[in-house]
Amino acid sequence: MKKHWQTIVFLAVCAAILVFLSIAPEETTPKMPRDSDHIGKHKDYAVCFSCHPPETLPENHVLPDGQAPEGKSKCYFCHKLEKLGND
Repeated sequence: MKKHWQTIVFLAVCAAILVFLSIAPEETTPKMPRDSDHIGKHKDYAVCFSCHPPETLPENHVLPDGQAPEGKSKCYFCHKLEKLGND
């Protein structure tokens, strides 16, 4: 009988995880364009600020002193490259 309850609990947890994932909102973060300026460089954090200096970023992207949080976050964690075609 104990195995029966373990199976029920396991299935309930799996169902809860699936429901949680199915109601998650879609990504709203702007994508990086697939162009020569971004392809191949999109994971080099320092390159981002050569075109996108900290003073041009929203307040939630910079530290209180106005500097970019270099080493604290990576642009490509949120800003993914645009998908090709119907990917």
